[in-house]
Amino acid sequence: MSGDTLEFWAAVMAMAVITYLTRSLPFLLSRRRQPRPGAAGRSMFTALGPALLAGIATAVIVPDILALETRGEILPYAGGLLATAVGVKRLGNAGFAVILGVIVYGVLVVMAG
Repeated sequence: MSGDTLEFWAAVMAMAVITYLTRSLPFLLSRRRQPRPGAAGRSMFTALGPALLAGIATAVIVPDILALETRGEILPYAGGLLATAVGVKRLGNAGFAVILGVIVYGVLVVMAG
C-alpha cells in the first residue's frame, strides 16, 4: 500500500468511528427511563431530536419548493409533508412518519409524471 492509500483509509476509518460515536453515545449515555411529560425533571434537551429533524427538513425542503416553476409541482411536497404530520400524530414515531412521507411523496411524483 502506498502512503496516499494508507492515509485515505485512515481518514475513512476515522470518519466512520466519529460518525458511529456521535450517533450511538446519546443512546449509550441516556437513562433507560423517560421522564413523564410535564415532569419537573424534564430536560431542556427533550426537544432536541424533533428540533433537529425539523431543521434538517426545512433546510432540504424549502429551497426545493422555492425553486419550483409552477404551482402544480408543489403537490408532491404538500402531500409528503401532510402524510408525515399525520403519521407523527397517529403513529407517535417520527422515523415511521418520515418513511410514510417519503412514500407518499414518491407516489405523487410518479402520478404527476
